[in-house]
Amino acid sequence: MVDGQVRATPASGAAVPPERRRVAIVGAGIIGSSWALVFARAGWEVRVFARHAEVRKSLHERVRQAAAAARPIAPDVAPSEILSRIEVSVSLDDALQGAEWVQESVEEDVEVKAALFADLDRRAGAEAILASSTSSIGASRFAEQLPGRGRVLVAHPATPPHLIPVVEMVPAPFTSEEAVAQAFATMRAVGQVPVRVNREQPGFVMNRLQGALLTEMFSVIRDGVMTPGDVDALIRDGFGLRWAWLGPLQGVDLNAPGGIADYLGRYGFMFDQMARERGAPAPVVTPEIVATLQGAMRAALPVEELPTRVAWRDARMAALRALRDYMR
Repeated sequence: MVDGQVRATPASGAAVPPERRRVAIVGAGIIGSSWALVFARAGWEVRVFARHAEVRKSLHERVRQAAAAARPIAPDVAPSEILSRIEVSVSLDDALQGAEWVQESVEEDVEVKAALFADLDRRAGAEAILASSTSSIGASRFAEQLPGRGRVLVAHPATPPHLIPVVEMVPAPFTSEEAVAQAFATMRAVGQVPVRVNREQPGFVMNRLQGALLTEMFSVIRDGVMTPGDVDALIRDGFGLRWAWLGPLQGVDLNAPGGIADYLGRYGFMFDQMARERGAPAPVVTPEIVATLQGAMRAALPVEELPTRVAWRDARMAALRALRDYMR
């Protein structure tokens, strides 16, 4: 189970052949249909269950359009091949039959999720991982009382997951490490990029980071500092070109000769000042955080290799800018 290769045993007791990995998608809106595409593109057999008839009826056409638009990601996998792997199930039990992974993507309502996960825990195969796409609700709030709670966790994607591969993996305190390891292996097997959130908190991390940026954007617009169009351009035609290749911390690391510690030594006062404006009682650029960041960056990239990495970054930013200009 730990290496992600153990196959679920369905309720009937019939083992699923290794070459036919199967996933159950519960909920087929924007996120659920995108998850169906992710798994089908990776060669999995996908069964989708949705409560609403119109959602079930439109699923294949929505996936077909999305698969066609996303063809450059997997040019050797035709949309027709992807669609052939997706089946709309007539019941929840049918969808769960033989599934080793269950991805819930219903509305953001803790009571709805609690009722559904109680059902999933009863009906899914004993080895199946039960994952939620929730954007903000920790599994502790809807799965704590379940007999099989050790196999429940959050797998929160960016939208849409078939285009943006990062997935926040948020185990609850009761989620087994064996299940977490299998979950990471599964996400990697279908082409996603799992990142671990070590502790449940509202909004996890992705939405909190996005929220911090958006709230600052709202503030400068409200205060007349900048127009909405111009503040968007700061990201689109500024940071976005760099962030396509590097995370913000990696980007900062390349902006001073000695790396991120050098950068914060020069400019850290700005971030402390901003934090004070928001009521922070103490500096945020502390010796401890600087040491942590510098240690992580230098473990990944020795300081003497920074110039080579800067050249790598610049070449890719130039190529991306040229591609954007070409595609406009």
